[in-house]
This record gives sequence, C-alpha cells and structure tokens, in this order.
Amino acid sequence: MKFLWDEKLKLNTVHVRDVAKALWHLSQKGAVGSTYNLADKGETDQGDFNEILSKIFGIETGFLGSIVSNLAKLKFDEVTAEVNDKHLKPWSDLTKSHGIVNTPLTPYLDQELLYNNSLSIDGAFIESTGFVYDNPKVTEALIREQIKYFVDQKLFPAV
Repeated sequence: MKFLWDEKLKLNTVHVRDVAKALWHLSQKGAVGSTYNLADKGETDQGDFNEILSKIFGIETGFLGSIVSNLAKLKFDEVTAEVNDKHLKPWSDLTKSHGIVNTPLTPYLDQELLYNNSLSIDGAFIESTGFVYDNPKVTEALIREQIKYFVDQKLFPAV
C-alpha cells in the first residue's frame, strides 16, 4: 500500500478516552472562553502509523514521494475518485461477507485528506490545567484494542 508524500507528514493523534477525560476535566477546571487543543505527545507521522498498520495487517506500506505526489496534486479530483473506486466496493463486499450491514467505518477519502498538510497541533496547553494524557502515544496495542472494539460491535470485519 503506497501513500502520498513521505513518512514525515505529521498526523497527530489523541485517544478517545483522553478526549472524554479532557472534556470532563475542562468542565471542572477549564477557563471559559479558552481553546484547548488535544494531541498526544507521540509526534505521530505517516511513517509511525504505517509501521503499525503493517504489523497489524501484514501489509507492505510505502510512500510515493514528492515527485509523484506533486503530479497527483495536478488532478486530485481524479486521484481521489480512483482511490475511492478501488476501495469502496471491496470494503462493501468484505463487510457484507462478515454479516455487517451498517457501519460508520469507511475507506472513503475526502480529497482534502490527500493534501500535503500536516495534521499537527500543540496539545500541551490543557496540561497547564493539571490534565495528564493517559495514552501519550499511539501504539500497536492501542490500535489493536480499537479494532477489537469495532469487531466486537460488529462494525469491522474480524479478519
């Protein structure tokens, strides 16, 4: 599986339990009118995340690099349509074959997600209120836990 750009493109993450914990924490200790970004301490990038995907699903991942990615940028609408055409039908077939008739999970990509934009924010300001992230970095174990949750909920095929 090949991705646009390179392994250094930032993709900040935050665990859903930390989001819930932060909301409760801020309801008690947050300053009215303040803005608090949430992002774990992992400085996650495409390389980190692809390494985890490779281990979990046994797939080879890589990157197309800047030349091919910049060429794709000239026709992002066509590239996005091609990517979605390639993945939506097999996903639908896979979920149906596992008895999943409805799921919020989808391989559909919005064109904006293919841009060379780091999704990177500073999630440290909330820590000045005493908040501590329970999951400071995305790990293979945490991703496996989330996959198991979705499998148990019959939202992701047990593959």
